[in-house]
Amino acid sequence: MPPRYRLAIDRPSLIQRLYVFLFILLPGACWYWGNGLSGEYWYLVWLAPVPTLVSPAYTDRKTSFLFAFVACLMGRLSWFVYLHTVVPPVLASLLTGALAYAFARIAVYSGVQLCTKRNWRSLFTYPVLMTAFEYLVLTCSPDGTATSMAYTQSDVLPIIQSASLAGTPGITFLVSLFPALCAFGWLAWQQRARILQAAGLALLIYGSVLGYGLLRLHAPMSSAALQAGVVVLDETKHHTDQQDSQQQMRAVLADYGRAITTVAATGAQVVLLPETAFRLTPLTDSLVMNSLRHMAKRANTRLIVGLADYSQPDAHNTAVVIDASGSLLTTYTKRHLVRGFESQFSAGRQTGLFPIDTLQAGVAICKDLDFPGTIRDYGQARTAVLFVPANDFRIDDWLHARMAILRGVENGFSVVRAARQGRLTISDSRGRVLREAKTTIGNQSQLIGTVPLSAQTTLFTRAGNWFGLLNLVVAFFIVLPYRRRTSVLRITN
Repeated sequence: MPPRYRLAIDRPSLIQRLYVFLFILLPGACWYWGNGLSGEYWYLVWLAPVPTLVSPAYTDRKTSFLFAFVACLMGRLSWFVYLHTVVPPVLASLLTGALAYAFARIAVYSGVQLCTKRNWRSLFTYPVLMTAFEYLVLTCSPDGTATSMAYTQSDVLPIIQSASLAGTPGITFLVSLFPALCAFGWLAWQQRARILQAAGLALLIYGSVLGYGLLRLHAPMSSAALQAGVVVLDETKHHTDQQDSQQQMRAVLADYGRAITTVAATGAQVVLLPETAFRLTPLTDSLVMNSLRHMAKRANTRLIVGLADYSQPDAHNTAVVIDASGSLLTTYTKRHLVRGFESQFSAGRQTGLFPIDTLQAGVAICKDLDFPGTIRDYGQARTAVLFVPANDFRIDDWLHARMAILRGVENGFSVVRAARQGRLTISDSRGRVLREAKTTIGNQSQLIGTVPLSAQTTLFTRAGNWFGLLNLVVAFFIVLPYRRRTSVLRITN
């Protein structure tokens, strides 16, 4: 058992203030900036858990838990404004507190194992439990993988290539193993042999991951490609009061028609519009669909358009694909609806597929991309490119765009995304952002770029979330002895 330095609660002291900084303020700040919505400080997530993992060596378990909970609660506040925009304040507060509580329980349990045992099993406790927890969340949550720490690494290309093997749980494991290794080294600093073993293990794991990532990033790709255009008008054009009458709808259609013609003139073979770009009612249904067919024929390009379809009693959030001859190729209905915002719609159940020459293409809508299992269906269908009409909340523009891009890495296809109040992106199967623009300030935006076409089946496409399930099974065997000991102590007492 390592030396334990109890925190003197009864009087202020330099040690007490140092502990508050080291075990609360420092990790809290790292979580706040590292797990934010921009991905700018991604590296802080690798360091944030270290003080929490070593705190049981210096304080009792209850104090360590309090430190961990407050630190993570501070960190989760970086999401609170965003959560407040999508769910009621009470629910936002409960979710923030629940995630902080779960982290504190996992981190303190893992830290106790590290402090008391300092063996290989204790070293892997934290990454296994964190990965298992995130797997449970993505499996059971109605919001899918939205809260996963894996997305903080979306711009770190060598690391995110591991998603093609193990999905987001693979990234979470890598991000969680590093602080466990640091804590292990901290606690065993006098044991040179163990330090060298931990360093060797880190070199082996992260060397392999980086090696695989770099090889995948530099591997030759198919020369097949297409020119894609993305068009999103000023946000006010999409408001209901701008599309109520046929006259208003004609004006919006004319604005989009001019933008589509401009983009198509540059050689765009496909033009993507955002989610619910037009509101279909019995009064405007024929007008909109006939106009879209005419636009596609006039511009000699395929159109993919998001629609809020109220033309039938059963309303749907849909996307239509129209070819250059004006024919309707497919109609896709959004499968995962946003709670509190889309209760008026009925969810779809089918995958949206259509051909581009000899290749398979797909269409999915916004929140569908939060669910790896749903998008894996496209990978299994050998999709070469996925088109995504979307509508974001401005503050989450970077995060939601990167979530979609990571689905492409998992399944080996390019992603073209058009978001109202968000980002327009064109990315390849490695997660490289080839072109990007913003509509977060309500401006009109257009994007034109070359999209690589290569349907590459990955291990994740074949096996799904096998790595998350594996960690869940291992976590059961890690926690089970602890639960048994706790039960025996209770019976004895």
